[in-house]
Amino acid sequence: MNEYKIEDLLFEELILMDQEASDYEDLITQIGELAFEKGYVDKEFSKAVIEREKLYPTGLPTNKVKVAIPHAMVRDNVKKSAIIISKLKKPVLFKEMGSSTDSFIPVDIVFLLAVNGSKDQLTILQKLVGMFSDDDAMVKLNDMKTASDTIGVLKEILSQ
Repeated sequence: MNEYKIEDLLFEELILMDQEASDYEDLITQIGELAFEKGYVDKEFSKAVIEREKLYPTGLPTNKVKVAIPHAMVRDNVKKSAIIISKLKKPVLFKEMGSSTDSFIPVDIVFLLAVNGSKDQLTILQKLVGMFSDDDAMVKLNDMKTASDTIGVLKEILSQ
């Protein structure tokens, strides 16, 4: 990522703490509405993310803290690249990535990507997946109580 670092895509105003949602569609809609209100995406963004999630689920069966990394197939909906993070009060079920059955993951943290370039998105996904496999880092991240602390820990982890 020559243009920017993954850390440059993190904004306190896009870190949601103790969020509640009835299901993954409700959650993605809430996140998309926030990103729209803040000027990062257009009105159709959350719909595009939900459509992609139905075709290509993003729930990951990580060890300690379960995560999902939803994103849209079409990036035309993104005005300003960002990673929107939602730490959930209670887990929300996401279908497991790559599962041929209806296997669901009770997700604790969602990293919703709103990124313009497909190469940039792939780089971000690789960096995040690397972080997800670090159990200690994920527990530390999950223990953060404020958006500011969450960003601090993410920047520390992702800059390694």
